[in-house]
Amino acid sequence: MSGGGHYRPPPACGTIVVEPAHGYGATMIDLTTRRQFLIQSSASLASAVLAPNLLAQAGDSESPIETLLWCWDSRMTWDDEPEKISTKMATSDQPFPYLKRSESFQVGFRRLVDYCSKIGVEGIIVWGFLRDGHGGVEAAKDLCKHARDKGVAILPGVGLCSYGGYYFEGDHPYNLQTYLKQHPERRSRALNEGGDREFFPVLDPSLEANRKWWLEGLEWMLDTFEVGGIDYEMGDFLVNPSPSAVQGRKDLGLSSDENILDSILATQDLFPRAIEIMPEGVFINSTYRGFHQIGDFPAMDYVEALPEKTVWQYTLRHMVRDKDWVDRFAGVRPHRMYGYLHWFNSSTGTQDQDFVEEIARVYPGLHQLGFEYVGTYGEISAIDNPLADRNYRAQVAWAKNPSLSQKDFR
Repeated sequence: MSGGGHYRPPPACGTIVVEPAHGYGATMIDLTTRRQFLIQSSASLASAVLAPNLLAQAGDSESPIETLLWCWDSRMTWDDEPEKISTKMATSDQPFPYLKRSESFQVGFRRLVDYCSKIGVEGIIVWGFLRDGHGGVEAAKDLCKHARDKGVAILPGVGLCSYGGYYFEGDHPYNLQTYLKQHPERRSRALNEGGDREFFPVLDPSLEANRKWWLEGLEWMLDTFEVGGIDYEMGDFLVNPSPSAVQGRKDLGLSSDENILDSILATQDLFPRAIEIMPEGVFINSTYRGFHQIGDFPAMDYVEALPEKTVWQYTLRHMVRDKDWVDRFAGVRPHRMYGYLHWFNSSTGTQDQDFVEEIARVYPGLHQLGFEYVGTYGEISAIDNPLADRNYRAQVAWAKNPSLSQKDFR
C-alpha cells in the first residue's frame, strides 16, 4: 500500500461508549466485532452494490471506462417538481437549500437509479445525500437499498473542511455546523489558493481532533448505508494558513499545489481506513483541476501519499478543449482516475446542448490516458426528454467502446 505509513489502526480490542446526542441513545460498540463485521461484509456489499465491472484495473486502457453521474439533490429534475431547483453552482460559503417537498428526494433519485440500471450507468454521486429536509438517514437508507437491488452504486458526496461534512444539512453529530457548535474552538479560517477570498468557519486539516471526527464519520457512514464508496472534497480550493497546516504541508515533502497538500493532510488516515473497511469500494479524492492546473504534472508525486486504490478526480471541461489534448497529457503518471465533465447542466448553462459529438471526440482519449471512471452531471431528467436520453446513452456507449462511430450510435 503506497503512502499507508501514516495510518495507525485502533486497538485490536476494547469497547467504547457513544454518548447520547441529538436524540440518539447511548450505544455500546465492541470495536473488534464491529470492525470484523464491516470488513467481512464489504465483499458481499461490493458485489451487490457495485456493478460487477465497476472495479476496473488502474491504467488498463483496454478496459471499459465506468460511468458515474454527478448530482446535487437541489438541482434534480427527475421528480414531480422539476421547476423547483437551484440553477447556480454551489459554493462552500453560501447556503444551498433544498426547495422541494421531502418526498421528492426519493422520487427523483429512484427514477434516476432505474434509468441508470436500464442504460448501464454504474454509479451516481449524490451531493446533499443527507438532509433533515428530505428524510435524513431513513430516506438515504431506502435509496441505497433500492440502488443496490438495481445494481447501481450510490457514492455520497462528503465535504471535509466545508460543504457540510457527512450529513450535509441538519442537526446531526456528523454535520459540520453541528460539530462546530459543539467545538467552537475548532473553527478555522482558510483562503482560496489565490489568497483573495477568505472562508469561515471551516476545519483545519492538520488538527488531530478533526481527523478523528472524519474517521468516526466514515465508519458511521459505511456501517449505516449500503453505499459503493464516497466522493470526498476539500471545498473551493481552500488552503489553511494555520501554523500547524503550514508545517504539515512542509512535512509531506511534496511539491504539489497547496490545496492538494491540504487534502492529503485531511485524508492520510481516512483513505487507508476506508479501503481497510471496504476494499472494493470506490473512494474518490476530488481535485477539481484539469491536468493543466496541476503544478507538478506529470510527476504528480502526491498520488504516492495515499493508498494506490485511491481514485483521484480531475475536472475535464477545459482540459479537453484543445484538439491535441491527448498528446499534451500523454505523460500522465499512471494512477486511478475519474474524469468529471461539467457538461449538460443548468449551473453551467449547457442543459440544452447535444454532447454526442464531444463525447465521441473526448472519450477515446480518456481510454488512451487510462481513466477508469468518467461522467457528466446527471441532474436533468431523461423522462420525455430525448436530448437528455441521448446524452446519457452516448456516455455509456463510448465508455464501453471507444471505437464506436457516430453513425452507428442510435
